[in-house]
Amino acid sequence: MAKSGKKGKAGGTRKKAGGKKEKASSGKEKKKGDREEAGRRLTPGRIRAIYGVSFAALAVFTFLCVFASASAGIVGGGVRDAMAWTLGLGRYVVPFAFLAGAVMAFKKPEVRVWLLAVGTAIMFVSVLALLHITTDPSVMFESNELMSGGGVVGAVIAWPLVNLVGTIGAYIFVVAALISGIVIAFEEQISAGWRSLVKKRAGETEQAAPEKTVQGPKPAAERRKGKSQDVKVYPSKPIPTRELQEEPSGQLPMKIAKPKSGKYKLPPISILTKGHDKAFSKQSNEERKKAIEHTLQSMGVDARVVKVSKGPTVSLFEVEVGTGEKVKRVTELEQDIAYALGSPDIRIYSPIPGRQAIGIEVPNNMRDTVLLGDVMQTLEPVKPHNQLTMAVGRGMSGELVVLDLAQLPHLMLAGSTGAGKSCCINSLICCLLFRNRPDEVKLIMIDPKFVEFTWYDGLPHLLCDVINEPEFAAKALLWAVNEMDRRYRLLQKQKVVHIDDYNAIAIKDDELEKLPKIVIVIDELGDLMIVARREVESSISRLTAKARAVGIHMIIATQRPSVDVITGVIKNNITARIAFQVASNVDSRTILGTKGAEKLLGKGDMLLDPGNIPQPERVQGALVQQKEIEFLTGYIKQQKAGDGVSIDLDGVKISTRDKLEDRDPLLDEAAEFVVLAGEASASMLQTTLKVGYARARRIIVEMSELGIVGPHQGSKPRKVLLTPEEFREWKSRSND
Repeated sequence: MAKSGKKGKAGGTRKKAGGKKEKASSGKEKKKGDREEAGRRLTPGRIRAIYGVSFAALAVFTFLCVFASASAGIVGGGVRDAMAWTLGLGRYVVPFAFLAGAVMAFKKPEVRVWLLAVGTAIMFVSVLALLHITTDPSVMFESNELMSGGGVVGAVIAWPLVNLVGTIGAYIFVVAALISGIVIAFEEQISAGWRSLVKKRAGETEQAAPEKTVQGPKPAAERRKGKSQDVKVYPSKPIPTRELQEEPSGQLPMKIAKPKSGKYKLPPISILTKGHDKAFSKQSNEERKKAIEHTLQSMGVDARVVKVSKGPTVSLFEVEVGTGEKVKRVTELEQDIAYALGSPDIRIYSPIPGRQAIGIEVPNNMRDTVLLGDVMQTLEPVKPHNQLTMAVGRGMSGELVVLDLAQLPHLMLAGSTGAGKSCCINSLICCLLFRNRPDEVKLIMIDPKFVEFTWYDGLPHLLCDVINEPEFAAKALLWAVNEMDRRYRLLQKQKVVHIDDYNAIAIKDDELEKLPKIVIVIDELGDLMIVARREVESSISRLTAKARAVGIHMIIATQRPSVDVITGVIKNNITARIAFQVASNVDSRTILGTKGAEKLLGKGDMLLDPGNIPQPERVQGALVQQKEIEFLTGYIKQQKAGDGVSIDLDGVKISTRDKLEDRDPLLDEAAEFVVLAGEASASMLQTTLKVGYARARRIIVEMSELGIVGPHQGSKPRKVLLTPEEFREWKSRSND
């Protein structure tokens, strides 16, 4: 009995093991069935392939019908006669039209295909009508005339036109239709060619007259807007209407003097080293494309790579999933794809803005260096409306990426040491120096590290020497705040809302001073926040909130992307940001609000968020070498354009503590109320605090100056810029 019991037990064990094997086998069969089902689905790519093969077959068949009808059989002869009678001489175009359709189906064009088709059809019909206009109307529909002219289609259009408006009138209408078809089909190409021609002529004009004085800016309504071909420009939202603030007490009477007269020549771009304009290595991505597709298919995901874009640093693989597939299934396979490619630094995001595809960024085996000399020669000529245009680098497809500081209107850069942050700042500064005279753009440079901006000392573009001490940095920022208020009063007197409009008036009126744009560059914000946090943060908050309309802009960099450096107040006012390589995704979220910067490759590899696109864009920054900066600054200094504008920082008094004592006693209570309410208005405070309207309005103005609430929005309540957590942090710092 015991023996049989043991046998029964052993049999049960074998049965259980067999059950496990059957279960594993059924699981494998289920996965295999899922893959087979996914393979049977009609994806957009497969549909395009079907169209392409069909068009190619029709192209070959119609070619035989037209040029070798004996090889096409009875059906081919019938098709030939039908095309000859219907289209006349146009029958010779039909095979090539089908061939073009096949090519477009396989290539997945990104143009609007229906516009191209409509335009081509109008051109084709117009040509058929032209072939028939010269024929006598009485014999237009005879067989011989139809086959040797435009066929029935051409005759149907030409006969009524010739009878109604005569031969010349018919020519006029048909040629007009032909031109319309060309414009509809090739509008983008025509526009691009025209812009290129205008740009070339403008460059020749400037080269022929290098000493011609640049005219002042036109009024805002007349400023030209647009983008050059292959240049990606990041504009910003329209300038909001701001309420002019009351003049603060104790403001220093600072007036900018006009620079000394003299001819100044912009530095030639030949100073910069040039490499290969688009010499990206011809490395094949075919193997990596197959590896991605194989990995996805082995995991049961119906997806295929539809496009590969080769950039200077990384390649972008655009993945299209089948109908019914979840995008999440692809993003969850990031580690598997990285393992298959042998590259840990891949980045997956979805969707690619403007496309139905998932983006997979994979580092190239060999990186291509982007030189400032190459990108500078691609920029459009200097005009009053684009003085602050700066070349950042090249994007995923090798296109030039450009930022207009006048539209941003401020920029923040952050990243670890050695990631390319200082090189990017130098490239931006060099762009400004190449494109602007000292009386057009002025610079304030703050360098707490003492070594980053030494080359620029002595330039006529500087308002003061390069600042290294935090105390003088705080004074320079306070001077900029006072200068901002002074400029607002000048604009108020002339009843204009923007510095370009004011300068347009100043050019015609000698009694008015022309106001140059001012760019404040801070290389390391973290050091300033340690030494003079309250003064620096208060000035930056006011400048970033209001200074755009009066032509004062800021470029701020830091290598410590922590919340105690990039505070909520500063982050809310500076929406344009560049993130270089950082240590963790927490630092990436502090800069950009999303992860991704922790997977950058360093050496100028960046994520650019101008503040108005759904996802940051991958860009390889332009490289400028120290020797090139020395040549540039030496060229400018030897012209001796005069000292231009200078400010005396010793006369600037920082009275932050006095200003704190002058605050309204109810300010903290009012600020806490509006932060919790989520909006702010004088009438709300008047009811809640039981004060008069004038006092409530003064409290609102104080909160706006401190960066707690946003600018005036007409009849709408002001927007609150701080969250409750950020307000508690701000309150604790204010009480220190």
